[in-house]
Amino acid sequence: MKKFLSLVVCAALAASVLTGCSSTTAETTKTAETTKAAAADTTAAAAEETKSDSDLVIGSVIMNTSGEWFAEVIKGMETAGTDLGVTVKIVSSDNEVSKESDNVATLIAQGVDAICIAPLSADASIAAVESSVTAGIPVVTWNTTVNTETSGFVGVSNYDLGGMTGEYVAQYVKDNFPDGCKIALLTNSSYEVGVERCNGFKDAIKDVAGLEIVAAQDAELQEEGLDITEQILTANPDIDIIWAWNQMSVLGCVAALQNAGNSDIVVMGTDMSLEIAKAMLSDTLKLQAITTQMPYEIGYNAVANAVKAARGETIDAKMLIPLKTYIKENTAEIEQYITDHKDLAA
Repeated sequence: MKKFLSLVVCAALAASVLTGCSSTTAETTKTAETTKAAAADTTAAAAEETKSDSDLVIGSVIMNTSGEWFAEVIKGMETAGTDLGVTVKIVSSDNEVSKESDNVATLIAQGVDAICIAPLSADASIAAVESSVTAGIPVVTWNTTVNTETSGFVGVSNYDLGGMTGEYVAQYVKDNFPDGCKIALLTNSSYEVGVERCNGFKDAIKDVAGLEIVAAQDAELQEEGLDITEQILTANPDIDIIWAWNQMSVLGCVAALQNAGNSDIVVMGTDMSLEIAKAMLSDTLKLQAITTQMPYEIGYNAVANAVKAARGETIDAKMLIPLKTYIKENTAEIEQYITDHKDLAA
């Protein structure tokens, strides 16, 4: 009996040792797997941190590349990319919503970290913007907005931009045309920025006694501005003032007046450029006032905010860039503008 009991005890001890070995092996395996997973997470986090520091790619979709205004925007974007150490890919939609959509799709496929875009349409651009957001790529709009949620906006109040020139015109008419005068408008009804700008201008002048709007026609590009101005002059040879809604239509208006040798009509408008600045200094033209945005600052901050959005940082829902009005008599300011922007002469 003693021998039998001894055998039972030995067997029990052996089973206990085997069980303990099996448990220890399982725990060791589990610990190794946990350590390996933690190491993988740490490696991924480190890779992401490295990317956020130096390898971010920002896609920028601009409306078109015409005129100095967009040249300044692009310069601001490129400078921001250099200053912040990120890559900026700039593509133009050439004023076509279908091309804008293709541009966004391409940037998504390329795996950019954020997109900054000047939407061509508040409604027609929704699909492109939402496709980026759905793909997990934050979107910052600039210059124009879109009727869907984005990370933020950089630009100006276009209503105020038009309104500032309108306020100047209102005072100018009171001071220089006490008996009233006639004004023609080169307008825009295609873009949000144009509509808002024109509304702001019209609201600012609507109560000016004796100021009569005798013509209002859309003109976007310089050639259109020239042609429409010539048509307006033919139909209304007695107009006193012309207001143009954007840089290119201002240049077209100026060209038409210069071709006609007309130095009597007063020109007001929006968005400064080197050519406009030089025309303001001319004695053969009454280019009186230009209210302008700061396109370089808009471009720079659009990229800067896109970088913050890509890094998961909080940005302003709306960043408004200050406006400025240049007046013909303030020659020192105009000459300084020419000096500051001489690198855009090319």
